[in-house]
Amino acid sequence: MTSVGDNIDAYCLKCKLVLSHVIMYKVDGVVNRVKCKTCGAEHKYRGTMPTVKKTAAVRTPGAIRAKRPVAAKVTVNDAPLKWALKNSNMTPSKPIKNYSIKEIYKVNDVINHPVFGVGFVEKTIWDKSMSVLFNDSVRLMAMNINETQDRRSEE
Repeated sequence: MTSVGDNIDAYCLKCKLVLSHVIMYKVDGVVNRVKCKTCGAEHKYRGTMPTVKKTAAVRTPGAIRAKRPVAAKVTVNDAPLKWALKNSNMTPSKPIKNYSIKEIYKVNDVINHPVFGVGFVEKTIWDKSMSVLFNDSVRLMAMNINETQDRRSEE
């Protein structure tokens, strides 16, 4: 018969092995709580083998599992369609401004960027940035950047 303080073999949840434990206490003569002599973890006494969950499915070795199809995350780039629609609906009298980082732009302005081409200002995010629709994508662009202001803020 084992008593409190004796050594007993038990499955340790932390070590994931059957190791020597010290009996911490018993309830109605049955070992209830133990302490691992290796890692010091205190836990409920579970015997020498871990219990198998009843909900776990038993697999046979070498069995081939069917692979579930994984839904690919596809992001659709609709910028070319939006750009073509805006470009075709643009009136000939609408002015196209050459892009400059120093200028201030507002929603529905049309700009001509030296690299990205013609773009439509969709929204102003802050007083110094805007979202512009170009023929390949929507880009975050800077605006209202004054070099003299930046130099003063650095000093």
